[in-house]
Amino acid sequence: MFLKELQLTNFRKFESLKVNFQKGLNVLVGENDSGKTTIVDAIRYILNTKSFENIRFEPRDFYKPTKVTDGDPQPKRAEIFTITAIFSDFKDQEAAKFIEWGYFCEEKEFELRLFLKAKLLDNDRITWDIKAGPLGAESQMDGDAKALLQVTYLKPLRDAEAEMTPGYRSRLAQILQSHDSFKKVTGVDGQYEKHELENIIENANTEISTFLSSVKTTTTNSSSIIESINSYIKNFRQIDDKREASVKIADPELHKILKTLGLELEENSSGLGTLNKLFMAAELLHLETDPFDTLQLCLIEELEAHLHPQAQLRVISALKDISGKNSNQFILTTHSTTIGASISLENLILCRGQNVYPMWQGQTELDIGDYKFLQRFLDSTKANMFFARGVIMVEGDAENILIPTIAELIGKPLHKYGVSIVNVGSTAFLRYSKIFQRKNLHEQNLPELDLPVSVITDLDIPAIEYFDSEQKDKPEYYQIKENVLTDTNESSHCLESIHNNIYTTLDDLKAAVKSAIGQTTMPKGLNTQIANWKIKLDANNIQDIRAAKSQTLKRKFDSQNIKVFTNKNWTLEYDLACSEELRDNFALAVQIAKKIKSSESYFNELFYENGKFQIPNEIYIEDVQAKTSEDIAYHIFKPFVDSASPSKAVTAQIFSEILELKKDNLVDILKHDSYLKYIIDAIDYACGKFNEEEQAND
Repeated sequence: MFLKELQLTNFRKFESLKVNFQKGLNVLVGENDSGKTTIVDAIRYILNTKSFENIRFEPRDFYKPTKVTDGDPQPKRAEIFTITAIFSDFKDQEAAKFIEWGYFCEEKEFELRLFLKAKLLDNDRITWDIKAGPLGAESQMDGDAKALLQVTYLKPLRDAEAEMTPGYRSRLAQILQSHDSFKKVTGVDGQYEKHELENIIENANTEISTFLSSVKTTTTNSSSIIESINSYIKNFRQIDDKREASVKIADPELHKILKTLGLELEENSSGLGTLNKLFMAAELLHLETDPFDTLQLCLIEELEAHLHPQAQLRVISALKDISGKNSNQFILTTHSTTIGASISLENLILCRGQNVYPMWQGQTELDIGDYKFLQRFLDSTKANMFFARGVIMVEGDAENILIPTIAELIGKPLHKYGVSIVNVGSTAFLRYSKIFQRKNLHEQNLPELDLPVSVITDLDIPAIEYFDSEQKDKPEYYQIKENVLTDTNESSHCLESIHNNIYTTLDDLKAAVKSAIGQTTMPKGLNTQIANWKIKLDANNIQDIRAAKSQTLKRKFDSQNIKVFTNKNWTLEYDLACSEELRDNFALAVQIAKKIKSSESYFNELFYENGKFQIPNEIYIEDVQAKTSEDIAYHIFKPFVDSASPSKAVTAQIFSEILELKKDNLVDILKHDSYLKYIIDAIDYACGKFNEEEQAND
């Protein structure tokens, strides 16, 4: 059996929430205060834990609206909260334990439903109870059945040293006591038989006592150490007190023996990371050695506690193996990008706002084939997007370097807004933005994912000056010119959703048409019609083609919480060269990057000893004798199309340094420059400060 579903009503931050879990590994990710701990606490409150933590509810556990509504200027806490847990996939011997409270669902599967209801009374008193059974037919569950549903729980701020240290509260002792080998056995006479450990300790105590009886207090005193101690005690005790001292390594009772045991990895003192791994190993032993018909559920908060990244990878790999081999279910929370990157998307649940969003197949708009490739694509840097409040996807290093600087200068530092930049490295990978789009959104009765995702991409329509300068043929494009097409069978096919879209190749055009009409093959007669939709690039139509390309990209990727932002012309670098306000500074960055290309050591000459950037005196911008602004722009940009082109990443780095150096004069320009508007808008949207009406009017 496994925990299939958790439902919360008016519990802490959630007014209403449903979380679906799967067998094996489930990892809750999200920023701070996104509800991960609330979900884990709800599970352990309704099921209780094997370490028997006390359950104590507080008034703040009851939901309180954060928004003021009309007629209710002072939001009040809910007076009732409920937690519902539904279990499924029972084996026969498991179901037999819960037959009194189980039922068969619509899919004819045996299920078990637990229901916790808490009430907030006067003077902040709280009453609560837990029942089991189908909706409307709940009844009290007996203690033996409840015990079978207890979970293993590892706290977020776990004190592994205290848990593993011998003593009254030893967690190791609790784990061992639950094992069958340490249970008391009743003999034929009705008395408990001595455990083997008790015999071992008794014999050890006897040998220790015998040895100490032979050890004299001093060379001149014939009394043994024990005899000397008892002679002193005799002077201290009352006349009727006949007790005498003895030395033992432990009281020979099993539960007391177990409390003297400690778990160590080596003789030397272990650090927190090692102790944490020992603690988890002991808890996993507890999970493994439980009787077969108990719930095999382990809750681990902040798995990364006290573990360095490599150790995190080893632990999470071990948990994957354990969950795959056994019937164990793990529900973890993490803030670690290392763990986020190493976990399959099939195991991730994103906590955001008032909802949770499973990332596995069928839940997102990602194609099935994309999942494996995206998993390889993710690293700890890119996995940061699962913990962000906003995401900016870019397709190159230059944007990845420059955008944080621009955001900082315009007063929207990305780290303060919780925005992550993800460099996908190629336009082809922008489709991975669909990981943040929900499939069958309305069927699941879920809102859009409250996570703004800005996709920044270049139009990549080269300037006319490029073809003239390089003596290259101007390319042909394909544009959807009709709203409706009619095939040879007189059937009409609507193309309104892609009308005026533009494509680089005929194959791309055909794929778009088939997708728009919902066909896997092209209807007869359409290939001939669309083959004539060619447009050859020239000076008269280049801006129309660029506008159509921008519309095509937005239609392709704009959906739900994802918005596409495109530049005006060609690439980021070319558009900066077009800006009359910024082109001189960008040209300076290009010249410095060229110098670095020829001599990498030159980079070190750009900085004072205190690390402050300086513009070298020997770098100058030549005057360009050009007729048009486009000629000037291409002249500045041209080094990037030459064989010995400077690095775009280095150019962006130098340009960022120049912007920082001259920020007092450039901040207002950055905010209002038309060639950077797409970047400013993308930053605004990801930061949650975007005016769509303003964009529509531009």
